[in-house]
Amino acid sequence: MKKSYLECLRKLRTFRKTLVKDIDKKRGKLYFTWLKNKTEKVINEKNEKYIYTNLVKYTLGNYKIDKYSYERLTKSLREIVDRNYTLKGNNYIFNNTKISYNDAMLVTRKILLKRGNVIWVDFGFNIGNEFGGMHPAVILKNFDNELFVVPISSKKPKEYIKIEQDLKDRIITEEECKKRKEKINSIIQIDSIYRFKQMTRWADITRIKKVSLLRINYSGTIGKISGDYINSLSNKISNEF
Repeated sequence: MKKSYLECLRKLRTFRKTLVKDIDKKRGKLYFTWLKNKTEKVINEKNEKYIYTNLVKYTLGNYKIDKYSYERLTKSLREIVDRNYTLKGNNYIFNNTKISYNDAMLVTRKILLKRGNVIWVDFGFNIGNEFGGMHPAVILKNFDNELFVVPISSKKPKEYIKIEQDLKDRIITEEECKKRKEKINSIIQIDSIYRFKQMTRWADITRIKKVSLLRINYSGTIGKISGDYINSLSNKISNEF
């Protein structure tokens, strides 16, 4: 192990010396940040309390449960919310930093990380055109210790750019532009995410991935998309795969 460790340090020093241009420095910063985060995840991979600690410290207090959602919970889940939350207006606010491990994990699995919610996920360091970095992602399915998600990007897909350029050049009409976009089975445009900054984003279903709960940024915002977007994702997944 010592030999591998020293070889790793030598490689990192050599790599650091090649970072001269601004674009290389940015790439290097991203890599070193990824390495730091990856190391933290490896250290805490077998620590059951790691996720619980982050939930209590960051997530539970930042997520309000509205009355509409509360009334549709099972009786046992409502009892958990009653024990650990206070009703203020139309929302239940987390108020118990000594919440039990089991209660915290049930609230997380059944309320916070449910289908249609949007979370921040660290997809890791990308190589070439691979998808990587910290991005919002729509939860498609919860497997308790893992999530099936589709990443969301604020970068407009090149397919859309080409179609919109044809519209700008008056090669196609607005109606044809809309039809062409709808025919792209792999992409869905998301105009609004509840609790997120108002802006247009895109989800590419070819980037669907199963991720560990350790990849979640627990201090990040948890939002949700409307049922119409979920239905569109489901339809496109069915058509594409």
